[in-house]
Amino acid sequence: MADARFFHRAGPFLLSEIAAMIGAEPLSADDEQTSIEDIADLEAAGPGHISVFSDVRYLDALLPTQAGAILISRKLAHHAPATARLIYVADPRRAYAQVGRLFYPPQTLNAGIHDSARVHPSACIGRGTQVDPGAVIGRDVDIGERCHIGANVVIGDGVLIGDDCRIGANCSISHALLGHRVEIETCVTIGSQGFGFVPGPAGLERMLQLGRVIIEESVKIGANCAIDRGATQDTIIGAGSVLDNLVHIAHNVRLGRHCVICAQVGIAGSTVVGDGVMMGGQTGVADHLTIGRGAQIAAKSGVMRDVPAKAVMGGFPAMPIKDWHRQTVGLSRLSKKVE
Repeated sequence: MADARFFHRAGPFLLSEIAAMIGAEPLSADDEQTSIEDIADLEAAGPGHISVFSDVRYLDALLPTQAGAILISRKLAHHAPATARLIYVADPRRAYAQVGRLFYPPQTLNAGIHDSARVHPSACIGRGTQVDPGAVIGRDVDIGERCHIGANVVIGDGVLIGDDCRIGANCSISHALLGHRVEIETCVTIGSQGFGFVPGPAGLERMLQLGRVIIEESVKIGANCAIDRGATQDTIIGAGSVLDNLVHIAHNVRLGRHCVICAQVGIAGSTVVGDGVMMGGQTGVADHLTIGRGAQIAAKSGVMRDVPAKAVMGGFPAMPIKDWHRQTVGLSRLSKKVE
């Protein structure tokens, strides 16, 4: 259960209210009046909780559950006990996420600028925005309405931030334009210099990094990510994309819309990633490549060549996933013969 010291629950709600919010199938009259106090997983749920069943791997938890209501699809309903109160939805996991936000809405902002924050006189702070202690906001910064700027955030000169953005504590943002509804966790660095050096008689000389970072609407960025500004062009993070913790996006990378980039991925400079690409954790992508729309890259892969649209790749170097599996099986058999 959620710890009330950290998470503030709304409710209770009638099942009729919940069903209407998530677009569930019509309920019986008795079910409509059932009161739900909280969400919980199947193992921990009691009569006042709503839970979810979306995968037969969790059948052992479904059968004995005491949940007061279960979000489920028609396809999976035959697995449920006859006594269970089932709420039919097309996508149970998505519905459960929506119900979670109903019970645990975002924290209400306390609009205003803390006395210890340093805001340049030329900066523009939108209505309803909260600026926490220790924040530093530079010259000609424009921050939209209803934003939350966390403690000790540093926002460099000229940065533009849209409405309804959340910037976590200890972030540093420079040379960047952020769209609406961008969410950034703690300790993220955006707009730092890219990794570009040329050798010379006196050693390595850094190339100028004159581009920006463009983060489009509804992007979510995990903790401790680093997104470098472009060298001459811009680094772009497409709308709706999600970056897990500890992701590095190098200069001039163009990440498409609705991409999912898991933890510890590194994408080298000037690579173009199409819409809807998914990369597993610790994947490394070489520079100046093109990753086609809808491609999927398995975790710990090393992408050394262009990837076609909708391809499923894995391994080091990355190859079509079936070839990688065949290679793995072949090596395993070969090692057994050697033994």
